[in-house]
Amino acid sequence: MVTLRNEGITCCFDETSGQLLTVERGSLTIPFGGLAFDFGCNGEMAVGLLAYESMLDFRTWNLPDIAPTGKPFSLEPEQVQTGEKVVRVSYPMSMGIMQVSYELLDSSVKVDLELTNTSQETLYLNTCGILLSLAQTKGVVFDYPANAPIFHYAVEKLAERKPVQTGLINFATHFALPEGNLNLLFIDPIEKWGCGTFREQDHTCQVYHAGLEMDLAPGASCAVGSLYIQPCAPETEHEPDDGNPYLKIRQLVKSLGYAPCTGGITEGVMYSGHPAGTMDKDFPLKDDLYAYAKGLPALKEMGVDHIWLLPVFDHTEEGVYHSNDQSVIHERYGGEDGCRYFCDLAHDLGMTILFDYVPHGPVPEYPLVAEHPDWPGKRRDGTLQEEWDCVSMDYNHPGYQEYTSELVHDHVRRFGIDGARIDCAMGGLSNWRPYRGNRPSGNSVLAGVHITESIRNGFLRGGEPSFILPENFNPLPNYYHCTDLFYGMNLYRAFVELEHLLKEKPAQYVAHLTDFLEREAWTTPPDYHKMRFLDNHDTVSWVWQSARAVDCYGPAAARALFALISLIDGVPMIYQGDEDPSIYGGTGENLVPFFTKLFHDRRNFIPAKSNQTTYLHTGTPVMAFIREPRETPVPEPCDRYATMGSGRVLVLINLSGEAKNFDLTGYAAELLTWGGGSEAAKPGVVPAYGYQMYQL
Repeated sequence: MVTLRNEGITCCFDETSGQLLTVERGSLTIPFGGLAFDFGCNGEMAVGLLAYESMLDFRTWNLPDIAPTGKPFSLEPEQVQTGEKVVRVSYPMSMGIMQVSYELLDSSVKVDLELTNTSQETLYLNTCGILLSLAQTKGVVFDYPANAPIFHYAVEKLAERKPVQTGLINFATHFALPEGNLNLLFIDPIEKWGCGTFREQDHTCQVYHAGLEMDLAPGASCAVGSLYIQPCAPETEHEPDDGNPYLKIRQLVKSLGYAPCTGGITEGVMYSGHPAGTMDKDFPLKDDLYAYAKGLPALKEMGVDHIWLLPVFDHTEEGVYHSNDQSVIHERYGGEDGCRYFCDLAHDLGMTILFDYVPHGPVPEYPLVAEHPDWPGKRRDGTLQEEWDCVSMDYNHPGYQEYTSELVHDHVRRFGIDGARIDCAMGGLSNWRPYRGNRPSGNSVLAGVHITESIRNGFLRGGEPSFILPENFNPLPNYYHCTDLFYGMNLYRAFVELEHLLKEKPAQYVAHLTDFLEREAWTTPPDYHKMRFLDNHDTVSWVWQSARAVDCYGPAAARALFALISLIDGVPMIYQGDEDPSIYGGTGENLVPFFTKLFHDRRNFIPAKSNQTTYLHTGTPVMAFIREPRETPVPEPCDRYATMGSGRVLVLINLSGEAKNFDLTGYAAELLTWGGGSEAAKPGVVPAYGYQMYQL
């Protein structure tokens, strides 16, 4: 037996196989069935634990699949090295050596893989998976906090080798065990990865499958991400997190150096639109920015602070997201003068403007591609990587990064824009002719972070506060430092998963949604701000629901959900036409009066600069939460967009078609305002699809 021990953690390994047997913290001992690995090499999996899947034709959003074969891990180590806080196990293979390192941290175990090519040939690598086996299934329940799917799963009920896989890149998995809790975190700074959990007989198997792609030269080595094993013993309840295993995820991530950026704009209400109209109706209005500006005063009166302007740059006939020269405002939208007029009027009204940048690249024929042949990504055969009929730029190339930063800074100088929504901020397609030391798969997560940093720098270099909204669906720590507003696709995915319950089983809907939001709040930093939405230009036109919120839920339920995203923490965003279906040629209720009251209630009564929400589990269709005051308010650039309430505020939202009671016993509650429902407000009685706010 090989043992590693510090003040917080004890790990035991088999001295012959080098396999992890147990991890102990306090009274909690977690039995493991060992750790295994597999990777694609020269067109097949090297160990055979996972099915091979080529990534060469992957799209930006595709993640490596979790497809276990059932084959046992049978490799024997040639060496087990033990240090004071580290165990290194080396596995010889025909093409190289895989070294697995276990390092003790204060409250977790860090696991790293490093593959060295000992052959005389270059190895073509395609994905690398790390598989950790928990030697129990009875009473084991797992979930993916802040990710999709949003539910809790009992391992015993899973069909054998039928994984539950996450819909977004997932860095944290929580396991509730009979004896305590376990968190498994995986963070890869370079490439995207798949995540899944499955049952193998009486073992629970967790897989993180990194989207590694590269050619590994003879004698060279590569590593893929780090796995963190974090046991949570019951007696740690005396610690600052009260023993909450989800808060421990937040603490571990913070200890690794991941923290949200500060000093940017993170408050207010956002509206997304375009002068030509809406994407679900193929931009029917054909207005320019002069005409579109006429609607700004009405939006301001409704309570909107920020305008996310879909791309108005020079683009092809394929659509606004097929931009060529983003330095040029297209003449069809009023050109330079029209854009300046629009931005100036918005600023005069006290509103901000976010340009929507499309860094993935122009059409292949555009001169920029020929002038900078090393900027576009290349396929393995050297031809251009293309997606959406455009080239896929290498976001890791410093030349392209500087070009993008200067492009943004020039817009700040010319138009005074305040922020940026960044299309395709999750990275691009793999670049098989990468810049210097990068590897092909680095044009994924690493590249997404780099292009987000570049666009943020375009604002900072002019001394302006940042207001950065990257289209990054994945709730990853990698982006914390360069994101002012997280895109919030995970909450939208939760709405999609739960849609079928809203009408028939609203109490279950509320229970699941409360649970999801609570876990999201616990696992993300307190000052990490999120955009909240029910639909956007993509979801109304071609992905997931492909419909408006009012069409998915009905007008009354949609109003209640709009109230929800507006009154929890975060920045609510509505898409052009949500307030009035006639804008996109639809019919139905005009919601301008509803949004006007809702946004003014939000501004007047939510505690100033509060980004914290305490969720209450009601067991009914009433969604209940308390907006907590910020303990130490500080001056920020977003002061003029901040809410103005004080103290603690209780919010009740009825997500059913019948009036529901909420027991106010124990709350010193004063009714502040109400809305959404058709009935007069009575304390403790929430009208159908209505909301109430109370001062505590």
